[in-house]
Amino acid sequence: MKLHSFLIRASIAVVFGPLIVYSAWRGGWSWYTFITAVVLLSVYEYYLLSEKRGVRPLLLPGGIIALALPTSFYLHSEYGLLPIFILGLVLIFFVELYRKDGSPLLNSAVHFFAPVFYGTMFGSFILLRNIEDSYGMQSDAAGGWVVMILLATWICDTAAYVIGSHIGRHKLMPRISPNKSIEGSVAGFIFSMLTVYLCHLTFIKGLRLQDVLVIGAIIGTLGQYGDLFESMIKRDVQAKDSSHLIPGHGGILDRFDSLTLSAPLIYLYLRAFFF
Repeated sequence: MKLHSFLIRASIAVVFGPLIVYSAWRGGWSWYTFITAVVLLSVYEYYLLSEKRGVRPLLLPGGIIALALPTSFYLHSEYGLLPIFILGLVLIFFVELYRKDGSPLLNSAVHFFAPVFYGTMFGSFILLRNIEDSYGMQSDAAGGWVVMILLATWICDTAAYVIGSHIGRHKLMPRISPNKSIEGSVAGFIFSMLTVYLCHLTFIKGLRLQDVLVIGAIIGTLGQYGDLFESMIKRDVQAKDSSHLIPGHGGILDRFDSLTLSAPLIYLYLRAFFF
């Protein structure tokens, strides 16, 4: 990585990283606003990528579904999920019925998948942050849980990249991402586990050690699969980055793809075994 590019990336991380962590810790409208922005921009970038395959997506109907999901999570937990799915499907089918641009089969698939996938997956962070309120608990420990997830994900990604770049010899999945190595992936998993353990020793409240270690394992495995999923999409359309929105970092999907699978699975784990 060139020095100029590294300095840009580092500057962006230094400025916005603490703001994201503070927003997660505080929760409320600031966290809802941040997650909603990530969802909408992710859908927009996915639509841009799909255009390289001849799809003709319309931002407005997809944006409505994408906005509805995190908003519903914030106001009513996950109880609005099924109505949004049903109404979203009806909306997409009516849109494609009356337009004459591209393939209705491809358009409707992309139109619906992107907002539902990113709205639900990233929206799970709102469910995680508000999980105590949803069950009438008075503590405010969930902010620390979300911060732990963010820190473990970022450190996992960094460790996988740095160690994989230096000692990686065995390709992890060359068909999807030629630069990722098994050594880097193992390093990412180990550092994810170490991060959640250190968080447990310092500021995490309300979770048992075994819960924290399960969360670390989810981040260290499924977080890396989230990255591979986005790499698969970009390789399909022969794109290096999802966009150029963030200087030195690429797009929103390039920065947050590792959270798409881990956040909802951690929420489901806590729902099933903790609450």
